[in-house]
Amino acid sequence: MLNPLKLFREVIDEKKIDKKWASKPHEAFKNLPNSSKGDAGEEFIKRYCKSLGFKVDKISRIGDWDLEIKGKKFEIKLASEDTTGSFQFNHIRYDSKYHYLLCLGVTPNNLIFDIWSKADVATGEAGSLVSMGKNQNSSFKLTKKLKELKPINEFKKTLTELLA
Repeated sequence: MLNPLKLFREVIDEKKIDKKWASKPHEAFKNLPNSSKGDAGEEFIKRYCKSLGFKVDKISRIGDWDLEIKGKKFEIKLASEDTTGSFQFNHIRYDSKYHYLLCLGVTPNNLIFDIWSKADVATGEAGSLVSMGKNQNSSFKLTKKLKELKPINEFKKTLTELLA
């Protein structure tokens, strides 16, 4: 007879962190709980923007947006690279009151991003949004491949041009 505890441990071992994250700079990030990952992404963007000389006025802990940068409201979404090299930016809403959607992707070694206006999100220019649940139309996910996002060293230039 199969030992259920032994089987459960085998399944857990199989589901451990993807090997591509092991011993990489962002391995600790991958091990954070999901809610902490989002908080880390928002805090990183806030501090990084300030270090680049952008005025960050407010953080909204609950509501339609996360950060106000140079007077514009940003919804921040964070995703880690999955096993196929894609990123799933979850819980994007059409009805939220933000100016820009900023997606930050975390790979085992790097950070990537892109920013779209709310109009680009609504018209599909940012990409195709898929419902997060069956028969549900309030929260969506945006899937992006690594090659569709920008390296973090282009962040200042991109944000400067966007907010000019």
